[in-house]
Amino acid sequence: MTLNVKVAVTIKGSALEENTRGRIAIVQGDKEHVVADIDKKDGTDTYASDVELTDGDATLVVKHLFSPDSSSSLIIDTIELDEINLGVISYKGEYRPTYPEPWYSDECSAGRKPKEVVGAGSDGSAPLWMGWEGEYTLKFQTPLYEWLLEHL
Repeated sequence: MTLNVKVAVTIKGSALEENTRGRIAIVQGDKEHVVADIDKKDGTDTYASDVELTDGDATLVVKHLFSPDSSSSLIIDTIELDEINLGVISYKGEYRPTYPEPWYSDECSAGRKPKEVVGAGSDGSAPLWMGWEGEYTLKFQTPLYEWLLEHL
């Protein structure tokens, strides 16, 4: 069965010279449904789109593509699916940073290996603050309301 899901992600960030900071998409099977490209606006912006999905597994993906320093982090403020704010369910997602070199190698050599995965609901770490380039993912299922009932 095919259904439309309204996806809205509110992002906080700082303005940079680059035109594109990242991308928000829903991935289902081998198909990527682009919700929006995250542009260089300063402050808080909501990116929204209707996405046509079929019943089954899907993944919300927020890609942070440009971060020259920690002051240019992206923060996922809210995630809404069909106008329902996921709230704490968002913390079940995971953020996989792409650390810059030589910083990453230096940290590992000093015995302070950075986390490869932040969040995923396992250790209380917050995956919604994306200080480095990388990717936040949240797996969900459609029909959406059945999935929500299981995770509330």
